[in-house]
Amino acid sequence: MADDTTTAENVTVSPGEERLTPADFAPNAGELLLNEVRDAIGKYVILPDAHAMTGVVLWIAATHAVPVWAHAPRLVIRAPEKRCGKSRLLDLAEATCHDPLLTVNASPSAVYRSIGMKTKNPPTILLDEADTIFGPKAGENEDLRGLLNAGHQRNRPALRYNAANSSVERIQTFAMAALAGIGAMPDTIEDRAVVIRMRRRAPGESVA
Repeated sequence: MADDTTTAENVTVSPGEERLTPADFAPNAGELLLNEVRDAIGKYVILPDAHAMTGVVLWIAATHAVPVWAHAPRLVIRAPEKRCGKSRLLDLAEATCHDPLLTVNASPSAVYRSIGMKTKNPPTILLDEADTIFGPKAGENEDLRGLLNAGHQRNRPALRYNAANSSVERIQTFAMAALAGIGAMPDTIEDRAVVIRMRRRAPGESVA
């Protein structure tokens, strides 16, 4: 039996289904949605200032349009000490970003494969306790650091030899990524990132 669905510009439309266009949305629909995300984040976490909030909201929005980007800026959520809200902010990013992949301890191969299985629209990597992979004793995480550096730009695959079929595999690395941890991240990460410097709540500040 023939398939009655049709595809145009990578959008599949079934019989009787109306295809939406930008004209079908209110002129300020995007603005309203971004404001809702901003208000939701502000309800649960205190950010340093309005500029930091804008950066977080726009980064989250960018994760939903990865197929059109040539670069994938990182979101670095850093704090000088514990209990500054960095993990909660990462949880909020998980709730609002595209296809989140949240982890505190993933093998490099698992992350590589997660991206490689969805190369057209890869998951958003959310890495908590990221300071543990950049410290002086974190040599075993070299592959993961390489992925985070290379994955900022398209067409920077990792090469792995597959002994099972005697071939070289090209594993894509391009994906949006957020990292939360105590202290600064390496320059190679922060130079390509929206950096949010968290702090403890001041007296009188409260969150839900």
